Amino acid sequence: MQNIEHFFNESKKNDKLNTSYPIDKSDWKKYKYEGELKFDESKLCFYIHIPFCQSKCKFCEYVKYVKGDEDLEKQYIEILIKDIQNFIKSHRNIELFGFDIGGGTPLILSDENFKTLLEFVKTEIFSKLKIAKDFEASIEATFFSITEDKIKIINRCGFKRISFGLQTVNRKFLKDNHRGSPSLQRMMQVKHWCKTNGIEKINIDLMYGLNGQSKQDLKNSIATIEYFMPEQVTLYEFRTNILKVKENKTKRQLFKQYEFLYKNLIKLGYCGRFGQNTFSLSKTDLGLSSYIKNRMINNISYKGFGISAQSKSREGVSYNIGKEEIPLEKCLENKTFSSEDTYILPKEERLAKYIAISGYCGQFSIKIMDEILGESSREYFKKQFEFLLKKKYIEIFDDIVFITKRGFVCYGAILSLFYPNKKI
Repeated sequence: MQNIEHFFNESKKNDKLNTSYPIDKSDWKKYKYEGELKFDESKLCFYIHIPFCQSKCKFCEYVKYVKGDEDLEKQYIEILIKDIQNFIKSHRNIELFGFDIGGGTPLILSDENFKTLLEFVKTEIFSKLKIAKDFEASIEATFFSITEDKIKIINRCGFKRISFGLQTVNRKFLKDNHRGSPSLQRMMQVKHWCKTNGIEKINIDLMYGLNGQSKQDLKNSIATIEYFMPEQVTLYEFRTNILKVKENKTKRQLFKQYEFLYKNLIKLGYCGRFGQNTFSLSKTDLGLSSYIKNRMINNISYKGFGISAQSKSREGVSYNIGKEEIPLEKCLENKTFSSEDTYILPKEERLAKYIAISGYCGQFSIKIMDEILGESSREYFKKQFEFLLKKKYIEIFDDIVFITKRGFVCYGAILSLFYPNKKI
């Protein structure tokens, strides 16, 4: 137990410990496999990555390209569609549990290319594959890129949820980081378009832990949420393990910012457990798209399409070409965005990946841990569970482990106790 406490206290000092795994990409070097990731399961989620943006936000960690030639954009959509068709042809009996289109800025596509993509999704995916009961398709947008015509296409093609990346209402910060700042009038106009054209859920993304972010910035963000009242709100902690930044808030400062946002969202009527990053006005959902819910909480495998998209199956994880921000034209020359890096992972690494991404929701399932390990996780991690329960960093209800408020300030260290190759 003494070794665990020492390791835990050292882990609390590690800024790289959050919901990202592996901690360093070189950690998986020995598991690299020259070939495609295989899917022998029928339950899947699909993700499509659209890497185009009006400009490159400095705080964004995802692969993206500044929107330019529409012919290159068209080529991208054509390759994307071909990759999806080939995958579906080679995998029988797919049951789709989630489907998200993200980026980048998906709605920055030209009207013609956007329509081509979504109508393909409707006719070749939603209409032909088996769809799970809790399925909910979602698409990311910005208040600048969306139009009423595109909202009509979104609804007609089977999407009922749109997620908007607001991040913060600090206009100076957004301008300094190459991002626009929508007016409240524009936001309410977009909300009206959504509600008159069949969109049932609007999600707003907010970030905390941004460089120079003050309590007043957070108050302004909450005031905007109160005015707009989306069905769902997602909080994102600014992560520094991928981006190189000069300033970084302490874990205690991050905790206090989250706590402020949490308390005020609850006051506004949003539902969510402390430590959870997603909130909903409805008590019947977690504020997640079905893609995120099934990927993060239920450990359902997912297939990513497009440049740099990630996939996960029972055997490992893969990343499509372009992860290292290869020029767009170079990626298009391949005529496919098939995986460039595939990792066949031992059960301990697959478990760590599950624990990390479930930590995003402040919880993980003992049953799923048992399934991944092939044995009792309560026995396998007996010392870890005893330590965390004794310190009241976690609590267990049925088979779900919840990170407590006391534990949330050091949630990265908690998750790391379930990672492999630790001398504890």
